[in-house]
Amino acid sequence: MSVFRGVAAFFGGVRWVVTTPRIWSRALVPMATALVLIAGFGVLGVRGAMILAHRALGEGLGAGFLGALLAVAALVLALVIGVAFAQPLSGWALDGIVRIEERDLGIVPGSRPPFLPTLLASLASALLGLALGVPIIVLLTLAAWLFPPAAIGTVPIKVLVGALLLAWDLLDYPLASHGLGVGARLRWCADHFGALVGFGLAALLLFAVPGIGLLALPCGVAGAVRLVADVTPTARGTRRSG
Repeated sequence: MSVFRGVAAFFGGVRWVVTTPRIWSRALVPMATALVLIAGFGVLGVRGAMILAHRALGEGLGAGFLGALLAVAALVLALVIGVAFAQPLSGWALDGIVRIEERDLGIVPGSRPPFLPTLLASLASALLGLALGVPIIVLLTLAAWLFPPAAIGTVPIKVLVGALLLAWDLLDYPLASHGLGVGARLRWCADHFGALVGFGLAALLLFAVPGIGLLALPCGVAGAVRLVADVTPTARGTRRSG
């Protein structure tokens, strides 16, 4: 199944990063960048959620429930936004990881686009993902607030949306570095939706592990190289013969 193909590609990236010491210094760059961004957005989001809940409902169980709902949404958004911006901001390090892994896998790389257009395209891609995903998460949170039993359905949907946004961000650089524009990347995601879901859920699972979750960013990009090469080899060049 394509979902398991996405999961396998992600954990293949994890294995490669963990067993390839020569890229560890590069991997620290996106990890540190994501840590700063996610922690900052997370603290602000949770604090804002609690303030908003208590201003709306005062003290008591209702305010606590609303605060928890808003805090979960804030943490999901902090994760998504932090990864979205950490990826282009640490693009030079991720580019090195991609190139080294391509050589290890025997993939002939595509022509390397100029840095500035690639950075701008990555930022545009990140903003597009946030523009589509953030309103959905907000609406689902409001639905659970207005009708608490709806949380049974809204929480899994929020997890799915978060996973798709993570997958979109992690796949952005390997696809963009080989000349696929935002429109082409959207078509790629639609054509390989099952793999996208599996890949994103695996990334979200690793991000949720305290202490090592930030490995998901460099590992995710490494896994994205494998996934793109696996399902669409023409988008990544051909493997070297022999």
